[in-house]
Amino acid sequence: MTVLSLPPLDLDTGPTGDDDSPLRSVSTAVAVLDCFADEAELGATRVATRLGIAKSTACRMLAALATGGLLERTGSGRYRLGLRLFEYGQLAVDRLMLRDVALPAMGELRELLRETIQLGVVVGTDVLYVERAEAASMNVRFRSEHRRNPAHSSSAGRVLAAADPALVTAILERGLQRYTPFTVVDPLRYRQILASTREQGYATSREEFEPGWSSIAAPITLTRGGRPHPVAALSVVAPTSRILGPRKPAVVQGVRRAAARVSADLERARS
Repeated sequence: MTVLSLPPLDLDTGPTGDDDSPLRSVSTAVAVLDCFADEAELGATRVATRLGIAKSTACRMLAALATGGLLERTGSGRYRLGLRLFEYGQLAVDRLMLRDVALPAMGELRELLRETIQLGVVVGTDVLYVERAEAASMNVRFRSEHRRNPAHSSSAGRVLAAADPALVTAILERGLQRYTPFTVVDPLRYRQILASTREQGYATSREEFEPGWSSIAAPITLTRGGRPHPVAALSVVAPTSRILGPRKPAVVQGVRRAAARVSADLERARS
């Protein structure tokens, strides 16, 4: 993992160097992590000396980073990089690789269905669409400014939440906001939809975020711990009558096959 190399920071603003400014705290945290690019283990005294900050500030920051899993404390009382940083790095690599691997399948699915195809990943309790292949030949087109949608109102969010209890909890704690008359806002109904999604291997969303537009999504998976784990979602978005009417079986089949292809290609790319 590459840690950004930062110039020395003048972080002390008073006799003790204490400053609770959020931005200064973030800068300090990044600078502390940067110290571990050169040394495997460090203590508060060494970090304070390298950054020119008070030892009390270094102690608090090291403890906070360890609490968050970004650092871990050794038996000697010093600190080293934690496994959570490795997990973040792996996620970044997977997501950058994901876009490149998915583009060919997205293009083919767009030509097959002549609809807009989206590639989404979870960010917090939202779905961020990292790539979109638009069906330019259609007279009616999806508004491309929507690059981030609440996960509970999208088919992509549902196929990802269906396999992630922690995400479901976070979504319910945030609250199921209503965007259209069709948005599912009842927690029990939402959980029932996720259960159906797990059983059928795909999800639908009928005009829950924007009136007149619906979507169908399937999960893109990677094997972790011997089991497939959803890391992204491939979805088709179009006017409701075009994908949730007579064409629905063909759309479901197309998006599931494309997602399976991307999953297989992603596994090969990682090996």
